[in-house]
Amino acid sequence: MHTPTPRPARLATGEWLDRFLASDPGLTRLRTATQAVISVGLALLAEWIYVQTAHPLTVPAPTPGAETINRAAGVMMLMAGAMVGMISTFIGPMYATARQGIGALLVLPASLFAGIVIGLGLAPYGTIGLIAMVLVLGSTGFLRRFGANGFTIGQGLFMGDFLGMFLGRLTDLSGLGWIAGALAIGAAAAIFSYVTLFLPSRATAVQRLRRSFLRRADVVAATTVDLLDHPGSEALRKQQVNQLIRLNETALMIDAQLAESPRLPVGTTARELHRLVFTAELSLANAARFARAMTRLDVPAEALALARDPFLAIARRDAAGVEKAGERLAEWIHASSIEGDARVVLHRFVTSVSDFARVIHVLKNQRFEHSARPVTEEFLPAVTLAGGWLPGSSKVSATASEEGSHRGLHPSVRLGIQMTVAGVVAILVGAIVSQERFYWAVIAAFVTFMGANNAAEHVRKGVFRVIGTVIGVVLGAVLAHLVGQRPYVAIAVILVTLFVGMYMMRISYAFFTAALTILIAQLYVQLDEYSEQLLGLRLFETVVGAGAAVLTVIFVLPLRTGRVVRVATREVVEALSKLVGPAILRIRDSAYEVPLGAAARDLDASFQALAAATEPKRAMLRVPGSLGGVEQQWWYAANAAHSYARDLLVDSAHLEVIDGSGGDDVGEAGQVLIASMNELRRGLGEHATKRIYTRSASLFEHIATDLDDAGRLTPRQLTLRDLQLIDGSLAVLATAAGLEVRALDTPADPAV
Repeated sequence: MHTPTPRPARLATGEWLDRFLASDPGLTRLRTATQAVISVGLALLAEWIYVQTAHPLTVPAPTPGAETINRAAGVMMLMAGAMVGMISTFIGPMYATARQGIGALLVLPASLFAGIVIGLGLAPYGTIGLIAMVLVLGSTGFLRRFGANGFTIGQGLFMGDFLGMFLGRLTDLSGLGWIAGALAIGAAAAIFSYVTLFLPSRATAVQRLRRSFLRRADVVAATTVDLLDHPGSEALRKQQVNQLIRLNETALMIDAQLAESPRLPVGTTARELHRLVFTAELSLANAARFARAMTRLDVPAEALALARDPFLAIARRDAAGVEKAGERLAEWIHASSIEGDARVVLHRFVTSVSDFARVIHVLKNQRFEHSARPVTEEFLPAVTLAGGWLPGSSKVSATASEEGSHRGLHPSVRLGIQMTVAGVVAILVGAIVSQERFYWAVIAAFVTFMGANNAAEHVRKGVFRVIGTVIGVVLGAVLAHLVGQRPYVAIAVILVTLFVGMYMMRISYAFFTAALTILIAQLYVQLDEYSEQLLGLRLFETVVGAGAAVLTVIFVLPLRTGRVVRVATREVVEALSKLVGPAILRIRDSAYEVPLGAAARDLDASFQALAAATEPKRAMLRVPGSLGGVEQQWWYAANAAHSYARDLLVDSAHLEVIDGSGGDDVGEAGQVLIASMNELRRGLGEHATKRIYTRSASLFEHIATDLDDAGRLTPRQLTLRDLQLIDGSLAVLATAAGLEVRALDTPADPAV
């Protein structure tokens, strides 16, 4: 294999800015972080005015320690308002309509108040208060059964109970009126931020996501050029695969927003924009994948150099340049003597580049409407977003929970039991470390369960919480000494730190944990209770709480990731069969014209869920053993099957049907493949399966050999090749899943 002479890989200006913006589809992280800072900032300002004018929870000046008490009272009022503002940032995006979102932001302070009543009322009673805290903690899991409303109420109850125990050092139930006022002020700030910032930007979601899609396409192009320049780099190969997954993620996010978006490109319907984005993503992903395949084949250096040019044009957003570069490579292929797999890959590469050039010219030149329009078109997306993001492994984890060894156990029941047990352990061990600060352990256990769906995800989140706390302790100590008793500077540090933590949280939860630790350090400085020993104690309590959560999910009703991955893979295979079956019918019957785009998008959504479920095994911080799920071979086989299915979608769109005896042979081969896919799907649902996957690739190969276009790169020959490759990747997957794989001519075992 020859390595081409490297040329400048990236010609687009502002490449680093593009990469930065491409990492945040639809600027969702930026919007969330900005809303959080503004909500908290407004709440702090309003609470400061409240404290300065109403003097809540203060005591008369002659009272011993009045200055310290009154200072603490003011800080706690600010903390109550800030808590409402920060939690509301996570709550609002969970609801589809403005009315639902505002309603939830009113329910949040009410549930916080109820939790404060519990915590404040039981604070003097020691053990009873701790039992109540455990029960409230467990209830946050059980309340998940009621969806977003249950999550909102559970969050409010627990955080309110925690705040109530904290406030017990300053007041009793007689101070509830002042506390209610602080919560109302925080809720008003949160609703104002939600209405003025979040809701207006929701109308432009499709426009922002389309911009992110184009930027992610630029990044895919730049990385592919790098890979063609350095064909032996495994790191670049993995990087390109990950970026293609992100490109597919953005396309699905656009799909999810199309159903309710009041602003679309001028003269374009939701279905039309869906088709354009789908075609662009499919063709670019295929082109990038074929370029990656070239680096493993005996492709001449001249062809690799020509293959770079379309991606350089893509990075420049030059649709005409993309098409011309593809034509130059097509001319080279026609004049060359290259044969075999290399010729097939090059041919498919040129076809994909040509498809992308046609659609990207339209997509990038669209102009969006300036005013909102009524949403009248019925469009059914393949996926529903959760808080502005794809749902990850949440749905497949829920299915795995209900189908696992504890059948009939609703995920919320499992979670409620686990959180209760973890809360008990955190309190018992945390109290041994410190009887005054044990609640840090409880908080650590609580947040370890937030946003994680199975054992491996909980373990990773617990580890990241400890790592983030270590970083936060160091930075918090430095900033505490630099800021000192300067409240305005402290507020600025808190807001900046909060923004960074919220913005980076999707990249790593450690950033958010570090930000919280810095925030807590500033809080205790203002309470005049700060010390390095206090931050060290927080680290120990965090280890206790995270450890309690991790041990609980491992030993108490564990939902192991291996089980979740099998469920996710089963859904991928089921979605794949719904695409392969109609494609086979299309090969035999020209009258069969059922669009396969919807089936392909369903397959993409299932594949994204599988990608999320296998993330703990593939991530930089890997979780070993059964908690981590499966070996890499499993992921590679599923990824390959998904890719070959997308080839099938393109190749079967315009082909000459195979009729007569050849058509009958296609039908028989298709029946074998579909039957094997069904066996694989059933086997994935069984712990120790004895099912058999029967290979069908030889049947499709025999059909291709007997056709009059054998040896040529016609659409039907490529389609038959796709079916062979799909069968091969599924056979690897079946082996990894424990099925026996047989060729058609393999004799049955008489003992079976």
